[in-house]
Amino acid sequence: MKILDQTAAESRSLSRHEAGFIGSFLALSLLGFVAMWSSSSGYAIRIDQKASYFAVKQGLFMIGAIAAFVVASRISLDWLRRNIGLFTLLSLLSLFLPFVPRLGVEINGGRRWIDLGFMNFQPSELWKPISIIYAAHILDKKSQTIRTSAVEAIFPFLVVVLGTVTIYLQDDFSTCALAFVAVMSVFWLAGTHWMFFAGAILLAIPAGFLMIASSQYRLTRVLGFIIPDYDPHGMNYQVQNSIRAIMSGGLWGKGLGLGTRKLTSIPEIQSDFVFAGFVEEMGLVGVAAVFACWAYLAYSVTRALRGREGYRYLLAMGLLCLLSLQFLVNLGVASGFLPATGIALPFFSAGGSSLLSTALAGGLIMNAIRNDGFTAVPGEGAAEVSGGNGNG
Repeated sequence: MKILDQTAAESRSLSRHEAGFIGSFLALSLLGFVAMWSSSSGYAIRIDQKASYFAVKQGLFMIGAIAAFVVASRISLDWLRRNIGLFTLLSLLSLFLPFVPRLGVEINGGRRWIDLGFMNFQPSELWKPISIIYAAHILDKKSQTIRTSAVEAIFPFLVVVLGTVTIYLQDDFSTCALAFVAVMSVFWLAGTHWMFFAGAILLAIPAGFLMIASSQYRLTRVLGFIIPDYDPHGMNYQVQNSIRAIMSGGLWGKGLGLGTRKLTSIPEIQSDFVFAGFVEEMGLVGVAAVFACWAYLAYSVTRALRGREGYRYLLAMGLLCLLSLQFLVNLGVASGFLPATGIALPFFSAGGSSLLSTALAGGLIMNAIRNDGFTAVPGEGAAEVSGGNGNG
């Protein structure tokens, strides 16, 4: 009876964490949609569209994102593991599609999208969660050897590097860097030998320097970050106006829909700088609400995974790191703490590709933290008995 009571208590605790994750995920989704709708209305009017133009498009994308979340949260993780090699290959191949004439779409000098007819899809957004799934699978299989031999991690590392370089060739340095760092977190969580990270850092630092130095555009962005007054009407225009919008929000904000800087000062406010419009209208209180939801989401995941290890742990924590990195980088750019870069804000930024990537990540996290099996608590000398389709 003591064993059953303890097991029931653990199940109730996990259910609370599942509910906490779903609740915070839903709250962020609703907050993000409302913020994007309000922030983008002025820009939509400026381009001769209805004020709800971006909101309607995002609403349609959300239908697909909800379906993706449900499927990802219910799919068998064992089946996913058996087929991850195929999915990884297909995702890698899709990264080359933007270079195909008539299929690839070039916007602002970058070839990052493919034309699906009803939307422009960004394959790198799909690669980000797929690379996490792949790394979690292969590193769990090598869990014993990678702790003692850095060589065992070389092949999965090369697969990650291939995806990273391909995204860079799309003229998307920020996405390739973020995807690389996020998947490296899985290597770290898996306990990969320290020599592997020493070698990876020795390669990544000069590679990153060359990627930045080889582009005048990226060099100008770095210079603008170091010298905020440099080119205030050019490269620094968005960031400076984003900071002004954030500061004008004060404690309580100007009120939902009452922001003024979103009307003319911040180009593409529906995308990378949507948070600036949100803070102008909702103030520091709104910022606190978003951070509270995000903190509770992260808390729910880490608490649900407490004491776990293996594939499910690596998958959920890797995807949480991916979403958290995107969140922090976007806010860092919008507030002037990081150089300007094109990283979408999860839940908030307009765009079907980013929304789909976030939904897939969220659904897979939900899948990984769910308790699908029964694990008896062993007594003295008793062997642990486990069932279900858990993976560690």
